[in-house]
Amino acid sequence: MSFYSELDPLNLEKLIGYFQDIPFDGEDDPFLYYSEVALLISEKGKAGISFLQSQIDKADTARLVAILFSLAEPLQEDRKFRDLLVSYLEDKRPMVVAQAIDSLGKIGAKDIEEQILALREHPSPYVRGSVLRSMTRLDEDKAFPLLIDALKDPDFIVQENAADELGELGLSEAIPYLRSSLEDTCADVRQAAEMVIAFLQG
Repeated sequence: MSFYSELDPLNLEKLIGYFQDIPFDGEDDPFLYYSEVALLISEKGKAGISFLQSQIDKADTARLVAILFSLAEPLQEDRKFRDLLVSYLEDKRPMVVAQAIDSLGKIGAKDIEEQILALREHPSPYVRGSVLRSMTRLDEDKAFPLLIDALKDPDFIVQENAADELGELGLSEAIPYLRSSLEDTCADVRQAAEMVIAFLQG
């Protein structure tokens, strides 16, 4: 079931209509909205995937991010899609770069690891956070010190991502480092650290 349950029973034609239209009234997160619609479209099979591919060159930022997100699983073996994701690593839109990195991690593109790591100092916290998520999937050994260092990132978004990914790794060695985040000025960071410590101890 999607975040927008009212979309679940819709056929491909109606979903395409929603993807091409503006978000629901009051929806203030177009990235989430279009990603949910695109995912449902991709689940309709070849016709849905072909539609999303046809929209890549004309999509705005939110829709393009949604397309890259939704096609990662069905096209994980597609070399052209992989190369497209790599090309977006140099895009000027941080959210596009971040999603390209996330999708490369999802398809297991280990040969792009160094290019992804090169973006760990990107000015956007969304990109830096995506590097952490992707590296956790691609190379756990390299990810651990990267995540520990990211707990001290100046942006709370990156700190939260670091804590969450340390939880994904499941290594109790992270607990002493996470304890310092329990005193962070950001409530979200404190909560993330507390939850991950509890998970690792449990």
